[in-house]
Amino acid sequence: MRNGNLAMPWFSLRIPHSAFRTQMRILRTYVLREHLAPFLATIGALTAALLVGHIIKFAELVIAKGVNVFDILRLLLYLVPYMSSFTIPMACLVAMILAFGRLSTDYELIAMRASGIAPLRLVVPIVMTGAVLSLLLLVINDRLIPESHLAFRKQLRTIGQQRPAAYIEAGTFIREFSPYTIFVYQLEGQKLLDVRIYEPQANGPTRAIIASRGEFESTPDRKGVRLLLYDGTADQWDPSLPGLFYKITFGSYAMDLRSDRNETSKMSRKLKEMSFHQLLQERQRVASEGIDTRPVSLEFHRRIASSFAALVFVVFGLALGLQLRHHERLVSFVWVFIIFLAYYLASIGLSAVGIKGWLPAWVAMWLPNVTGLGLGVLLVARAIRH
Repeated sequence: MRNGNLAMPWFSLRIPHSAFRTQMRILRTYVLREHLAPFLATIGALTAALLVGHIIKFAELVIAKGVNVFDILRLLLYLVPYMSSFTIPMACLVAMILAFGRLSTDYELIAMRASGIAPLRLVVPIVMTGAVLSLLLLVINDRLIPESHLAFRKQLRTIGQQRPAAYIEAGTFIREFSPYTIFVYQLEGQKLLDVRIYEPQANGPTRAIIASRGEFESTPDRKGVRLLLYDGTADQWDPSLPGLFYKITFGSYAMDLRSDRNETSKMSRKLKEMSFHQLLQERQRVASEGIDTRPVSLEFHRRIASSFAALVFVVFGLALGLQLRHHERLVSFVWVFIIFLAYYLASIGLSAVGIKGWLPAWVAMWLPNVTGLGLGVLLVARAIRH
């Protein structure tokens, strides 16, 4: 007893540095593990939700138009990388709310603070994880998403070659087979009913072919399709009166239709199907031809900036999580929706501003990230202070 106080042994007042580092490593691993399950569950749930609409649409191709199920599965698989650019950032935000909500409900955050563990020690590993996820998204946006977009289009063309009727929609003008425009009033499986085919002429009236029914079959070289028409009329050139037609009546009529766009090897890449390097080359090419480069620049910066949405959402998730009370979890999900909506609406709006030239492309695409990250850091600093 010293001055009326119990004198504690000196070694009980200190934790060896190596032991403290070990405890912090265990604690960081524990907190990150708390985020893993909700993160993966959210990615799975969001991906499934986004695929539902496509599954319903593609199911009609299988049931009504006889498209192979495995071809449809490939289409769905090619959609997943693009969806990951939305599901991963959203999963970061939701995982933060669920993990910190659980830690708060069980009073573990209070216990950590009472043990003298500064909140900043929890912030650093989570922010680093967000940075790693952003770098992963950068690779996905550069390599995987462009290739999956192109593969999706090629698969659609392949389905069109194998099942041309899958391309046809009743009541819609089909202009895939130049110079013809095809219009079908009704579809019954593979059968086309009440078919109209128009062939515009440069210096004369439009040629028309009308049939009560028709069906597609592949040409022997597999590079086009043959349209078999039954019971109809067709305009034919009148050799004695150039520029005029006379009508013939047919019981059956065959037309070979060919489209270069059906040849997947000749398909050119759209901007969203180009890697970062290809976008830079495309920008140089269009600039050398005196063409406006804004669409290319916007796509380039949009793809890079959207990769870091994961880091922005992690910082916002930290700000919400560190201030979360166990009775505020439902309110926090409202904030999740608001943050997600505000970020992507701002990105879409600023993209329109950039395409009009009111802002440089890089400013328009990076402004949501810079603003969101700055606001998120301020909120995290405020949460740490309190």
